[in-house]
Amino acid sequence: MREIVDFMERAEKDSRLGPLHISLYVAILYCWYRQGGGGPARVSGKELMPLAKIGGLTPMYRSLRELHAFGYIQYQPSFNSLEKSKVYLPLCETMGYRCKT
Repeated sequence: MREIVDFMERAEKDSRLGPLHISLYVAILYCWYRQGGGGPARVSGKELMPLAKIGGLTPMYRSLRELHAFGYIQYQPSFNSLEKSKVYLPLCETMGYRCKT
């Protein structure tokens, strides 16, 4: 999956990123892929935590906000418990990645 390779090449050079950022990004990418790729990934914290192996909401949301601040994702929280948040993946959009269905 070229999307992971491209992200890891960037992450390797970025000293701001730690294991939580990397596992969270891969979890978001997995959700995006499962949803057919293209457009934003629609995710919830309860969905991402077990995928990313993150044990609490506080570190998960902190890592999410930092990935947004660092430009790896564009996070749009829904603030509605019935609606999932949107996470855009600029690297995937820039590179023109789409899932093959």
